[in-house]
Amino acid sequence: MKWEDIRREWFADPNFAAAFDRDYPYHELSLEIGGLRADLDMTQTEFGRLVGVPQSTIARLESGTQAPSVATLKRIAKATDTELVIEFRHPKRKRRAKPQATAASSANERREKPLAASGRDD
Repeated sequence: MKWEDIRREWFADPNFAAAFDRDYPYHELSLEIGGLRADLDMTQTEFGRLVGVPQSTIARLESGTQAPSVATLKRIAKATDTELVIEFRHPKRKRRAKPQATAASSANERREKPLAASGRDD
């Protein structure tokens, strides 16, 4: 059975998902790392050798309780021929209505000059 299938089955249970989120703050990364290893059908020791870290490091990362360093994530990506993508996202939140512009602020906005087309800031 592929790791994605197992993961999908486990997280279909809302109680499991809530407990996992609470107890394993780095679970997304731990699942990704464990998934890479499982897809390669390697033990933690074998995977550690591939990545160039001890088995104990792989075990800690897969536990979901320890934050991996970016350097370690880069090593894992290189060893598994995968792309490491790190990004910031805004949480889903309700949009607030924009305040209505007053006549004075609208007039001020019209008087502001755009930046020069050259892109210079002088």
